Amino acid sequence: MWAAWGRATLAAMTDDQLLVELPPRYCPVPVATHPDADLLESRGADWLTRYGLGGPRLWANDCAGFYGRIMPTAATERLQMAVDWCFLMFAFDDINCDEVAPSAAGRQFVDIATRVVRAIEVPDVNLGAGSDPFLAPVRDLALRAHKFGTPTQVRRLVEGHRAWYLGVLWELRCRLADVTPSLNDYAHLRQHTAGGLATTSWIEIVDGVEIPSAELDSPAVRALSELSFTIAAFDDDLFSYGKETWFAARESTPSHCKLNLIDIVAAERGLGVEDALAESVQLVNRMTYRFVQLRDAVLPSAGEPLRNYLECLSRLLRGNMEWGLLAQRYRNPDGHSPDAVHTVGSWTSEPPADAEVPPGIPSVAWWWDRELG
Repeated sequence: MWAAWGRATLAAMTDDQLLVELPPRYCPVPVATHPDADLLESRGADWLTRYGLGGPRLWANDCAGFYGRIMPTAATERLQMAVDWCFLMFAFDDINCDEVAPSAAGRQFVDIATRVVRAIEVPDVNLGAGSDPFLAPVRDLALRAHKFGTPTQVRRLVEGHRAWYLGVLWELRCRLADVTPSLNDYAHLRQHTAGGLATTSWIEIVDGVEIPSAELDSPAVRALSELSFTIAAFDDDLFSYGKETWFAARESTPSHCKLNLIDIVAAERGLGVEDALAESVQLVNRMTYRFVQLRDAVLPSAGEPLRNYLECLSRLLRGNMEWGLLAQRYRNPDGHSPDAVHTVGSWTSEPPADAEVPPGIPSVAWWWDRELG
């Protein structure tokens, strides 16, 4: 068991408000915002609205704040692609995945997911699904990706979406069976259920430089990519836990399927919520320490495109958490309850206790292989 570290609080502020206080997150990475974030956000909201998919809840997701923290010096016009994708994929997630009954989600998700992947591969393909609201904006984004990206970069974008949708299908299986997965399964699949590779595949296209496959596909860089995706996804679990708790308190029939790191740690370790919250943060802190350690071993021999990519992954770690603590997506759970959930967090540059000891999760143990660095 990992040593508890820091303080965790989960408390009701009023009947309709919830406070979650996270222990300090170890993340010695500076972060900045893009100077054109407001413009990017406005354009993204207008773009989504033109396709009939807008609304106050989606407009409050701060997609420009998310990608603007990852790529604060990117060319505005190129970064707009990633921001627009972020707007669209939050809408996709809400309508087809998270907030849909599992049986209905399974039916509609498979149909649209397969068409989205094909539209990214071949934007002009006739898919015979003219009424689906997602295909037109996906085609628009795909055309831009093909215009600005290389064939290799577009292929990586497609592969990222396939990995994401495979992860969502696994989540749907858990929801349909009404079971909570093991930590071992969740640890290696969470990077996919959060769309990690699909999210970061835009980095290369926005940056405009292709990373050689010999570098990007090397074991050490694959480990860094997986670590960053999983850290960000586990942080999503931390700052969305209040939202999920808020919804759970209002369910007429409680679900036995828990797809959140805190609940899974609580179930597997036999812990109360606050101890599980503290232990979950400790796990993510140790993963962050491993990311920094391995990144620093890889950077000296990395080419410039790879260096840029690794710097973006570094900024993702801090930027994602800062974004999530402020996003109305998590503070206003149903879109009609402003500030119903308050999640607060802080940062530390002090490495976690036993920082170099692997956490003992078999499915991701290879991230700590000595041969990687």
